[in-house]
Amino acid sequence: NWAESQNLIKPIRYQVFIVEQQIPDEEEWDDDDFVAIHALAFENSLPVATGRLIINETDQANSKIGRMAVLENYRSQGYGRAILKKLIDVGKEKGVQEFILHAQVHALDFYLRDGFKPEGEVFDEVDMPHQKMILRI
Repeated sequence: NWAESQNLIKPIRYQVFIVEQQIPDEEEWDDDDFVAIHALAFENSLPVATGRLIINETDQANSKIGRMAVLENYRSQGYGRAILKKLIDVGKEKGVQEFILHAQVHALDFYLRDGFKPEGEVFDEVDMPHQKMILRI
């Protein structure tokens, strides 16, 4: 949960989204963090990757994966895939039948490899092209 893990998660998201991708600080942090299930990956004891799952308790079709971030020196080593798989596994355990995410267009292949399918047109989110993607279980 956020209360226990935010000190490990925030530096990763800050570096990836605010510093590297220049997303405004106020766009990165939201109230969804307080209700999300967060995943972390570690290299030895260093947190290097994170992501979150927001389960809509009234309509699980709207369960959403987001804030997937891997520190630059640890990319292409399987950490992102491990985070994604863990979030999907946890969601399945909780009865989620459909996972939605907004993928940055440059990361489409990453999600396609895990069975996500694009839906709709590319759209702008935080001044970057994104694609809505869905994984139905």
